[in-house]
Amino acid sequence: MTVRTLPLPIAIIMLLMSGVPVIATSSRIASADIQANWLTCRDAGADAKARIGACSRLLDDPVLRQNSNRTFLFSNRGNSYVSLHRYDEALADFEQALKLSPTNDNALVGRGNVHFWKGESEAALQDYMKAVSLNPRPADRYNDLGNVYFTRGQYDDAIKAYGEALRRDPKYFYAYSGRGNVYRETKAYDRAVTDYTSAIQLNPSYANAYINRGAAYLAQQRSIEAISDLSKAVLLDPDSIEGYVNRGDAYGVAKDWKHAIADFTQALQRDPTRLDARFGRGQAYKETGQLDLAAADFRNILSQRPDYLNTRDLLAELEKAGALAAAPEVPDRPATLTAPGAAIETQHRVALVIGNAAYPQAPLANPHNDAADVSAKLKDLGFDVVTGYDLTLAGFSDTIDRFVQRARGADVAVFYYSGHAMQIDGENWLLPIDTRVGSVFDVQQFNVSLQRLLQTVDSQAKVTLVFLDGCRNNPLTDTLMASLKAQNRALRLDRGLARITVDSPDTLVVFATQPNDVAADGIGRNSPFTKAFLDNVATPGVEVETLMKRVTAEVKANTSDHQRPERLSGLTTEFYFIPTR
Repeated sequence: MTVRTLPLPIAIIMLLMSGVPVIATSSRIASADIQANWLTCRDAGADAKARIGACSRLLDDPVLRQNSNRTFLFSNRGNSYVSLHRYDEALADFEQALKLSPTNDNALVGRGNVHFWKGESEAALQDYMKAVSLNPRPADRYNDLGNVYFTRGQYDDAIKAYGEALRRDPKYFYAYSGRGNVYRETKAYDRAVTDYTSAIQLNPSYANAYINRGAAYLAQQRSIEAISDLSKAVLLDPDSIEGYVNRGDAYGVAKDWKHAIADFTQALQRDPTRLDARFGRGQAYKETGQLDLAAADFRNILSQRPDYLNTRDLLAELEKAGALAAAPEVPDRPATLTAPGAAIETQHRVALVIGNAAYPQAPLANPHNDAADVSAKLKDLGFDVVTGYDLTLAGFSDTIDRFVQRARGADVAVFYYSGHAMQIDGENWLLPIDTRVGSVFDVQQFNVSLQRLLQTVDSQAKVTLVFLDGCRNNPLTDTLMASLKAQNRALRLDRGLARITVDSPDTLVVFATQPNDVAADGIGRNSPFTKAFLDNVATPGVEVETLMKRVTAEVKANTSDHQRPERLSGLTTEFYFIPTR
């Protein structure tokens, strides 16, 4: 497998002054509010949106419009926009700052950062060079120059710039990491490893340095060292796509295909568009004889990039070896409905239904029935349904990918999950049947983040409805509790699922029971929640939130008030499974 060059780790420089400048107190804003806004505006650790709001309130106050600190306020707000990738707004703020103070080196660096992130290397270089000429002391100015030279392929200039940054501040670990990237790009791997090691010694929590050193080890076919470094990286940053992709490559070099597949799947959960992760997983599937899954990954790649590496040749080889032919095209809309559903025939409705029951250590009785019955009911209601049973982690990813392809542009998307789930430190996880929960690391690596899954689902359709019957009493939680207790780790680990925030408009999330509580699996064919859902969902003329009130009442009645479903709504429009004729 090939080693890919990682995007250069760039420290987004938050250009803050060390002291609090004096702001006129004759403003219409109360003095205490001015101070609070100022402290938030200048606080690099504050939420970016909160900083933007605080800076904006100060900038918009009519009495403060002549204040000499407006250059600083524009620069700080600009940096906050950069952290949110809102580059046009950031650029406008830095332009305002420089209009007020053309020689302000902080504003020049901020504008240079915007140009850098937008790929405008020449403009970035000019801003950084002017900032250095105005104030040559800070080491980060030379690090910025090194970053630009690196992206332009001017490797000698990059090495000199990083060296100058380190001469001015020998503890500036970003410069070691940046220079290491140059050495790795020029195949001077031993020098690269030395620089990455220096960066790690200066900042042991800098995940990018572990990723980059792991990539350098991988280029030298030192897979054991690479896996060790990349494991540290994803432990430090569980959302590091580069960490998972590169560790997947390292497992591939070691011919540990099972772990390679798991890592590439983790990367694709976080970014389904990562073709390198999908290509790596396809190769791993091929090596393990899972030809249909390999072919599915390669077809997905070709649908996005027909010329991606040698994917076309690999797919042809698989099809010759007997992999399934390409799946039939999915119609843009479900078939026309008859009888009670005819009124909804013009809607594009999609659903993802998952029932996981065959957990080796904690099997469940009803999820198969729940998923089968919900799928059948939703199909009757005009939904194009993707159904998954007893999904492994890899199966979860594949099933979600199939659903996302169908869900793009849908009028409504439903996600229904029946199976084990758990929470740790307020984050919810859906458990595949090959789950591992022996440690926090296992939970984060071998399970599916509910929050990230919801972000994927609710970005596809106009209305998103989520039903989670995954709060069942889970003995696997006890395994993790015992492990954390043995390690003396103080993490919050409650029963059931944690309450989440519904930020997306037109999204409804319904839990089978209240947060931090468990739901019954049921003694009949279905769980109490699924039974109540099936009893009510096809009632004509009932809006979904009213429908869920009826579901809640039925569940409470059938469980002697022990189980109380909870719904979280961001809906701004009404939705009917079956509208009134």
